[in-house]
Amino acid sequence: MTNEERRRASGAAMEASRRGSGAAMEASRRASGAAMTARRTGKSVADDIQSLTAPQRQAKPLPRIDPVGPLPAQRGRGTSPAPVASGGGGGGIASPLTEKTRAENGKQVPDRDYYPEALLPTTDGLVWARWRGVKTIRMTDANGETVVMEYGNDLSE
Repeated sequence: MTNEERRRASGAAMEASRRGSGAAMEASRRASGAAMTARRTGKSVADDIQSLTAPQRQAKPLPRIDPVGPLPAQRGRGTSPAPVASGGGGGGIASPLTEKTRAENGKQVPDRDYYPEALLPTTDGLVWARWRGVKTIRMTDANGETVVMEYGNDLSE
């Protein structure tokens, strides 16, 4: 073999080697690019999480029901309750309400009951006031019936 043939054979071998390593580097770059894209989009993490969950059930379609035609016109069969015999409108409170009064120490005062007195501070705490909350108010409605209103006590002593 001549020197020229050796150089040509050596050159051809080097070219084949370089082409092979170039193809390997190109494949490696493409694979790493695809891996980076997958990491950025989180596709592999989402796939891993979805593999841990139970598969969702497929919704079954509802059975088809044949439509029914309109009902023919009919006469109504409803009944109405008779009016209340007490002369009232069926119960409840008739407006207006009038507060009852009672005599106390020879003087007419509203008919009310109160909760025991409580000491309440102002928002700054400098002044305290005595307060009696209304417990019960008795009234008369337009029909002369007694109406009692009872209130809760939200003050703690």
